[in-house]
Amino acid sequence: MKNMGGKPRYVNLGGISLFYWEFEGNSSQTIIFLHGLLDEGFSNRRIIKELLGENYRILVFDLPGYGKSKLPMVKFLYQIDVWASLLREAFDILLLKSIILVGHSMGGLLAQHIVLRDKESVVSKLILLAPGGMPHPKRQEMQELLFPKSENDVTTLLHHLYGVDVPDPNFLMRKTLVSVWNGIENTYLQENTIKREDEIFHGKKVKLIKIPTLILAGTRDEITPPAMMKEMKTYIKGSRLVWINDAKHAIHLERAKEIAKEIILFCKNKR
Repeated sequence: MKNMGGKPRYVNLGGISLFYWEFEGNSSQTIIFLHGLLDEGFSNRRIIKELLGENYRILVFDLPGYGKSKLPMVKFLYQIDVWASLLREAFDILLLKSIILVGHSMGGLLAQHIVLRDKESVVSKLILLAPGGMPHPKRQEMQELLFPKSENDVTTLLHHLYGVDVPDPNFLMRKTLVSVWNGIENTYLQENTIKREDEIFHGKKVKLIKIPTLILAGTRDEITPPAMMKEMKTYIKGSRLVWINDAKHAIHLERAKEIAKEIILFCKNKR
C-alpha cells in the first residue's frame, strides 16, 4: 500500500485507535473500503491500484480488532454493530462528507449497519461486494466453513473463496492460519453474532436503505450465493446488481479490474 502512495494513519477514538491507509485525491468524494472476515485493509490493494488514476480520496480501514486496529480483549467490543458505531465516530472525527462506502463480505454487512444508522446522511452511495446480510440457507455449514478448525478446513475455505487463483499454503502456513483464525477475537465475534443473529443480519430490514446502492457478486459464490444477492436487490429499492461471471467469493482479489470499472461508473453516475 505504501508503494502505491498510501499514507498510514490512525484516528483516535478515546482509548481505541483505528488504522487506515489514505490515498490523497482532489475529488470532493471520499471512497472508504471495509474488508471482510479474517482479512485486513491490505486485501483491497488490487482494486485501489486500479482506482488511483481517478483522483478520488481513498481511505482503507483495518476493521476494529483486525490488522493494526487493535481492540482490548473485551468480549462486548467484538460485535458488528459496535464496530459500526466506532467507524461512524471515526468518520465524524475525520470530518468526512459525501462518502462512497465499499464493503466486501462482512465489510458489506458492516457497511449496511453504518448506512442504516446514518441520520446525518454522511454516506452518499453504497457499494456491496459479495455482501453478508441475508440469512444463509445453510447456516450451520457456513459457520463451520468460515471458522476453520484444521488444516484441511483451511484448504476447503480457500477453495470456496477463490475460483481460479486458489492459494496453496504449505502445512506450516495452514497451521498458522488455523491458530490465527481461531484466536480469541474471532471466537468472541462468532459467539456474539450467533447470540444476536436477528439483530446482526438485516434480511428485509435493508429496505430502509434509501441511498444509491450497487451490489457486485460472483455467479459461483457459495458463501453469499446468487439467491441471497437477488433477494437483497429486491429489498433495496433502486439498487443495481452486477454479476461477476464464473467468480466465487474473493471477487475483490481475483476480479479487481472488473470491480474497479464498475465502481468508477457508479461513482460517476453513469450506471
